[in-house]
Amino acid sequence: MKAKKILTAILAAAFVFTCGCTKSETAAPTAAPTSSTAAETSADTSETLADEEIAALDEHQTILNNSFVQFGNTYRIVKKLRQMMAGEETVIAYIGGSITYGVGADSETCYAKRSFDYLAEEYGKGDNVKYVNAGISGTPSILGNLRVKRDVLNYDADIVFIEFAVNDGGEKLYQESYDSMVHTILEQENEPAVILLFNRTKEGHSAQDYMKQIGEYYELPMVSSADALTIELDAGRMTWEDYSNDSSHPNAEGHKLVAEMLDNYFETLKYRSMVDTEYKLKPIGKFNAPYKNAVLAEADYDNSDEHIQITDIGPFDKAAQGTFGFTKGWAYDPDSEGGAFKATVTGNNLFLICKRNNSDSMGKIEVYIDGERAKIIDTNDADGWGDPYAYQVIKWQSVKTMEVEVRIAEGSEDKTVEILGIAASANETF
Repeated sequence: MKAKKILTAILAAAFVFTCGCTKSETAAPTAAPTSSTAAETSADTSETLADEEIAALDEHQTILNNSFVQFGNTYRIVKKLRQMMAGEETVIAYIGGSITYGVGADSETCYAKRSFDYLAEEYGKGDNVKYVNAGISGTPSILGNLRVKRDVLNYDADIVFIEFAVNDGGEKLYQESYDSMVHTILEQENEPAVILLFNRTKEGHSAQDYMKQIGEYYELPMVSSADALTIELDAGRMTWEDYSNDSSHPNAEGHKLVAEMLDNYFETLKYRSMVDTEYKLKPIGKFNAPYKNAVLAEADYDNSDEHIQITDIGPFDKAAQGTFGFTKGWAYDPDSEGGAFKATVTGNNLFLICKRNNSDSMGKIEVYIDGERAKIIDTNDADGWGDPYAYQVIKWQSVKTMEVEVRIAEGSEDKTVEILGIAASANETF
């Protein structure tokens, strides 16, 4: 399309230009079109559009601009866009909860696929741009951090969008987990670019406040549908039902709007006169990133990482039925001879990922560290719906080697228990 050719030429010229500026701009854009299609419409038909149609286009652009939080340091994202334009294979990944998975739309119309399609069309050549959707419904950044290597980094992702604002709380564990995930991605050898996306619920819940602090700390691009929606809702120009059919998930039009907000970031980037010439990753996270580089062990784990060595699965000798995103776990066998699931773990923290449900059929387990009971986990959870849940067992400041045992709790001998994974990382904290 005509606009795409023109803007791509502008982009290529702008990306070659460097001014030595490394300070990120935070002011919202005011002039860039929302997409190449919008640019064509604005340029080719403005003389024939009715006043109300022009006003509608302007209002829509204002909504998109209100989602803009900051450019961030553009070095990595520009490098990856150049890579795409050169025809090199580029992997674009999206990690988050049910919104990223696509609830409210479908696999082709969710915001992630729409955003990917825009980037592949605007910057890709042929089929050199690959898509990874690592959204799992109902999961916060705690679990996201434990699985980011498996679900994102194993694909050598070049651009990673992170969306957990609706599923996260504000407690320290969420802050540290989100920080750890961001730091883990940023320190990969292929220097991925990271873009943060913040959504909200109908009631206004969003973990954006602390996530924004992390984005500012790492100088990352940030887009907030929460900000834009709040402005429109408070002004009465939009109802929640325009965006969503329930309390948290965008509907098809809502997903389209979120994708357009992400597209708007890249469109405004085309018109930015400054390109950052370097990016230096801070060695310590905003919240210390204590869980970065987590190792996740599942039933197919080969004990190749020294941080986790599984020595005995005890009564968990049945293949777990599992749940979405976690199908390689261990299930408790009531007919087993007992014993314990055992592992030697070297790290400063330990998580067990278990399947939970709101059902009396779900049982309890006891977790022992070096012979001392450290935690009781009840997988009969009022908030459970068959989802995977990460239970933190311990956290220490220093790295230790510990002997871990997981036993069926008394009274749960005839219950259902599934260990979906065991995870740990080894980081000295401060």
